[in-house]
Amino acid sequence: MADRDDIFADLPPAGRKARIPLPPPPLPGYTADALWKLFAVKLEALNGRVLGIDELDLILSRPYFLDHDAAAHLGRAPGGVPIWEAEVGVTSADLAIAETGTVLLSTGPGKPRLASLTPVMHVVIIPREKIVATLAEAFSRLSDRTTVLITGPSRTADIEGVLVRGVHGPREIVVVPV
Repeated sequence: MADRDDIFADLPPAGRKARIPLPPPPLPGYTADALWKLFAVKLEALNGRVLGIDELDLILSRPYFLDHDAAAHLGRAPGGVPIWEAEVGVTSADLAIAETGTVLLSTGPGKPRLASLTPVMHVVIIPREKIVATLAEAFSRLSDRTTVLITGPSRTADIEGVLVRGVHGPREIVVVPV
């Protein structure tokens, strides 16, 4: 029962609310360019890549699916091949989080979540001004829509502790700031 007693000892007395720690302050003095550099370092540490818009055409020479929001950012028509036949899924993100190399995607009309999950490669289009420093800052901007946080390509090590990529989603993730 010692574990149970330890847990209850950490709870506030009846009638008092638990103290919720304040989020850490934003990364001090970072410009948007510095945040994008930090984002790239964090994402690349997880085997993701940040590419320029000029490198996107080569990727889109493969069968792709392009969601409506990403298409609008690129000045292209949405669609392409059906999602299940696409080698590349192109979506737009609501935020990029520099602290962790994470992108935040919300779902909704014209933004099917399958486009980020089923293809072998997921390309994320995001406006350059949509970067924040920390997860706390990103959470303060959440909408009431379903939101997904993506940090690097899909990976799991639940079978004998062997790391495998691409089992539960894309093997590659590429972020393209526009």
